[in-house]
Amino acid sequence: METVLNRPRPQRLAPPSPPGSLLKRAVERPQQRAEADRDPDYLGQIRACPCLHCGMEPSEAAHVRYASAAFGKASGMGKTPSDRFALPLCAEHHRLSRHAQHHHGERQWWEVLGINPLICAENLYACRGDLVAMRAVIFLTISQREK
Repeated sequence: METVLNRPRPQRLAPPSPPGSLLKRAVERPQQRAEADRDPDYLGQIRACPCLHCGMEPSEAAHVRYASAAFGKASGMGKTPSDRFALPLCAEHHRLSRHAQHHHGERQWWEVLGINPLICAENLYACRGDLVAMRAVIFLTISQREK
C-alpha cells in the first residue's frame, strides 16, 4: 500500500524563475492605431462638410464609436476608431450642448436623429477625395432622415 510519504514528488519542468521576473516587462508598446486608420486629409474633408444634424458649417469630425459586426467595426474603451468612421457634426451637436452626441448614449442619439451613422460613414469614405460628392452624400442623408 502506497502512503503519502512514499509517493514520488512532482518534478518541475523548468527551473524556478528569479524573483520579479513575472512582473510586466518594460517593452515598447505598439501604437494604438495602425497608420492606415489615420487619414488627416480625409478628416479635413469631413470638416468641410455640413453638420448632419443641422446643416451648419464648419463642422468637426465626430467618430462613431459603437461596434457593429455588419460593418466590420470593433470598439474599444478609450480608443479612437478608424477615421473612416468619422462624420461631420458642428461643435454644438458634437460636444457643446447638453443634447450633444458626447452627452448621450451614442447609438440612441443617432436613432433619435433618424440616421444610420455607419451607412453614412461608409458612403462618405467611398467618396473620399471628391468633396462635392461627399457634400452630396451629407445632403442626401439629411433629406432622408427618419423623423
